[in-house]
Amino acid sequence: MSGDGQDVEALSETPERPSAIAQLINTDKDVIGEVTFHDVDGKTKVDIEVAGLKPGFHGFHIHTVGICEADAKEGPFTTAEGHYNPTHADHPNHVGDLPPLFVTTDGNAKLTVQTDRFSGQELVEAATGIIIHEKADNLSNIPDRYQSTEKDTPGPDKETLKAGDGGARVACGVIIAP
Repeated sequence: MSGDGQDVEALSETPERPSAIAQLINTDKDVIGEVTFHDVDGKTKVDIEVAGLKPGFHGFHIHTVGICEADAKEGPFTTAEGHYNPTHADHPNHVGDLPPLFVTTDGNAKLTVQTDRFSGQELVEAATGIIIHEKADNLSNIPDRYQSTEKDTPGPDKETLKAGDGGARVACGVIIAP
């Protein structure tokens, strides 16, 4: 942020029509929320409003595939595959990594975030999805004092670097053009 208020001003000048949207469903296939994407001046404003989740922090990411099968053989919404990561970066620097979603004690959450990692149009063209995980994403922030069980060096292991240990997928949405 430049300190001159331009970033805040850009957020307030959001166009009426989003560049992309996603309806979120839970593992019972009920619609529980919506995510909208507004592309403005080379940045994307992401708005989420969701209900019916367990209180606390939840991992929240764009995933590679826009397929949301609640009854997928490998587990709910595994059909969305991994984090959207066309640059092949480590977690938490995947293009699709978003800040944690905080759900209040009544099960509701609202979050607005601005990013320059992707555009809504890009997500639609790439046929992506969006996932909410059951637990907080640790953002691969594992202090060196913790020894990985996979390797002989301290810090995060491959699994943590891949997805942040957010646990099961509790909600999913297919990102589409409005």
